[in-house]
Amino acid sequence: MTAFASLSRLCAVLGFLATAGCQSASIEDVVPGARNTGTYPNINVAPQAETEQLTDEEAASQLVNLQSRRDAQNAAPASQATEVERLRRLRQTHAEETIEQIEN
Repeated sequence: MTAFASLSRLCAVLGFLATAGCQSASIEDVVPGARNTGTYPNINVAPQAETEQLTDEEAASQLVNLQSRRDAQNAAPASQATEVERLRRLRQTHAEETIEQIEN
């Protein structure tokens, strides 16, 4: 018998065993606690919230807070431009000082 034939038989047996195991499964095995009551579920019942919801006043307060933070971040690039210029001057002076130290 060739290796290919024995490998194909092994695959066939494993495939048969895999499908045989699936045939014995029931809904209780897959979803514990599930049961067939013979009726359709009522999807019109409003779900209960897990946490307390924000009031309109709290939502408005949070919105104002977020907008003020957004405006503060939008104003930041002006000060960032001066920081970039400061770093460029530092780079130039540092390079000049380093060259001077090397030459002396």
